[in-house]
Amino acid sequence: MNDDLVYSSELGDLRKDQSKISKDDCEVDESSLQLLLRRLTSGKGRTVIEIKGLPTNKEWCKGLAKELKKKIGVGGSYKNDFIEIHGENYEQVAKFLELKKIFFKKIGG
Repeated sequence: MNDDLVYSSELGDLRKDQSKISKDDCEVDESSLQLLLRRLTSGKGRTVIEIKGLPTNKEWCKGLAKELKKKIGVGGSYKNDFIEIHGENYEQVAKFLELKKIFFKKIGG
């Protein structure tokens, strides 16, 4: 039998690559970010605001998405590498990012 430890109550699953875990725990310097905002519509006219250019820290990105949704009062989600905010709320998203002193750039039409 193999006596390698695969799970610890402190560290969780030890089979995971430890370098990925440490990379996501890094601090995010909000003043050096440059997020990309664009407005997307689907075939039936539904509109979403997509935010790209996010850092690799998933917890920070999830927190930003949660704050945005709560502040604006709409739905949305954080997916692999972007945040999606439902509705025609570009001005409100831009105002929120300005208040947090996060630089952004509008792309697309």
